[in-house]
Amino acid sequence: MTPLPVAQLAILCLVRLAEPHRIFPYVNAMIEELHVTDNLADIGFYSGLVDGLFAVAQLFTVFQWGRLSDRIGRKPVICIGLLGSASGSFCFGLSKSFHQMLFSRAMAGALSGNVAVVSSIISEITDKTNQAQAFPLTGAFWSIGAIIGPLIGGTLSHPAERYPAIFGSYDFLKDRPYFLPCFISSLFTCFSITIAYFLLEETLPSKVLEKKLKAAAKAELLRSPSMPSYGTLTTGLTPDRPQSSSISTPPTCVETPVPKVVAPSTRSLLADQHIRNVLIAGFLLSFVCVGYQTVFVLWAYTPLSLGGLARKPAEIGYVLSSTGFLGILVSLFLFPALHPRFGTKSIYAWSISLWPVMLVLIPLLGCPNEMLAVIRTGLVGLSAISRFAGMAFSAQMIMVKSAVPNQQSLGSTFGLAQSVACIARAAGPAFASSVFAISVDKNILGGNFVWVVLLLVALCGVAATSRVEERQE
Repeated sequence: MTPLPVAQLAILCLVRLAEPHRIFPYVNAMIEELHVTDNLADIGFYSGLVDGLFAVAQLFTVFQWGRLSDRIGRKPVICIGLLGSASGSFCFGLSKSFHQMLFSRAMAGALSGNVAVVSSIISEITDKTNQAQAFPLTGAFWSIGAIIGPLIGGTLSHPAERYPAIFGSYDFLKDRPYFLPCFISSLFTCFSITIAYFLLEETLPSKVLEKKLKAAAKAELLRSPSMPSYGTLTTGLTPDRPQSSSISTPPTCVETPVPKVVAPSTRSLLADQHIRNVLIAGFLLSFVCVGYQTVFVLWAYTPLSLGGLARKPAEIGYVLSSTGFLGILVSLFLFPALHPRFGTKSIYAWSISLWPVMLVLIPLLGCPNEMLAVIRTGLVGLSAISRFAGMAFSAQMIMVKSAVPNQQSLGSTFGLAQSVACIARAAGPAFASSVFAISVDKNILGGNFVWVVLLLVALCGVAATSRVEERQE
């Protein structure tokens, strides 16, 4: 097995850890306090718009970021994406209206193309012998973000009220009670930008080749100081002593041509059957996952009278973080252990098949109000299952890499895959939250109609997975 490039993977994990801006624990309360709507049943719709707009904005730019990384390099695009994430988090915390919330999320989404670029870098620094260990690492650190983020968001919101001895004298934090967690997120992202700028190595093959050619030319010139370089005169030459024609230029020079990279078009990538199949399966996987996450938070925040659990943002944050460590263990140890024995395709199909099972079990948790402890226990169990189902995302990245037709299309293919995932993440929250609102308002199937809809989508995802195949080299 090829040794893992630990240092570079550590920087990429830091990038993924810094990216997520977890607004789930407090976005519903923020919308309510800003008086976006007076109808509590409509809060889910507006929170779905806020969360989904990030993916909508990212949808229109992430493929272009991937193509740009195929031309100018991976490192510059990574730094731009982190800067956008930091700016978006900072502005979100300053928001005093629904329109400002939407603008900050759109800005962060439009400038964020790092998921595709990080996957491209991992593809370039690993091979088939160690990719199963490398790809899940970013997912593991995403899970760490899923633990830290909700805790920060739920714990540090309303700091002047929660911790009056420390923040009670700051009117700014009273006026903007959600600024502190956003500010902490921005600071950490700025730290990640600094690390990436100085320590992350460029991996785009054309840029690596260009760097090697320049280094070789410089070394050749240093070894032959008496040889003339372009635009200079050799010392000691006079009209009576012409330069000997036997002196030649170094065989390796700065002007050695570097192969020009031609970015593939979207149409040419979509014409590939392998790419189409993996994109369809990835879309359905992302749609089900984000739909489940959105409805879970809504269900937990919705008042008991409307069929919810009436939990506070801090409590929701603790629940979301409760099984995060399991997700980390699954990514770091279980997936790499299963991969050599079962292969990417089998793990992919098996983990996606867990989503229908989980969605069938959710309505069974409907209990009287006095049995909320039973519901909480069941939700922890379901959350644990979702961590195992999350292995599908690690397998998805490897399947996308396998579908890449050539090295020149790597960033563009991952960018296209991320664009498709953005469509799912943009439509998923708004769709799922709207169906949830209809289910509760019309009392369709006892308010469980939304789970039936998500179940049907999950079954389509299972069927789509059967068509995904690894490209034969």
